[in-house]
Amino acid sequence: MKAGAIRRRWMSGALIAFAVMMVTATTTGMADAFGPVHYDPKKDQIIVTMIYDGTNPNHHFSLQWGRCHKLHDQIQGPPRKIINLGIIDEQGNDAATKHYTKIVRVPLAGLSCRPATVTLWTPPNQYTRIVIP
Repeated sequence: MKAGAIRRRWMSGALIAFAVMMVTATTTGMADAFGPVHYDPKKDQIIVTMIYDGTNPNHHFSLQWGRCHKLHDQIQGPPRKIINLGIIDEQGNDAATKHYTKIVRVPLAGLSCRPATVTLWTPPNQYTRIVIP
């Protein structure tokens, strides 16, 4: 193969790689993410800092609880419980023009799945876990 053909092939590959990188950067730049997450025992709630991009700071986040599951582990002792919690940005398709953070408070007063490990999830694939008593 001649040097000119090799150079054109390399440049073509480099341009494709750059285009893929730009699409990936744009897509991932719009994803919601978790900041600090902690349990407040006085108010019996999980306090979640959501980090998101958008055109406005007034995004609303809805909560979608999963089913409570008991895990039996004979080595670790008594059954443990796990539950999933989806935190969904209702403006998830908002154009990513500016970074924002918002505190989401998750009341736990009616949650009977306790003590448990709660897996918090937000699209596309951001996860974090917290143990609640």
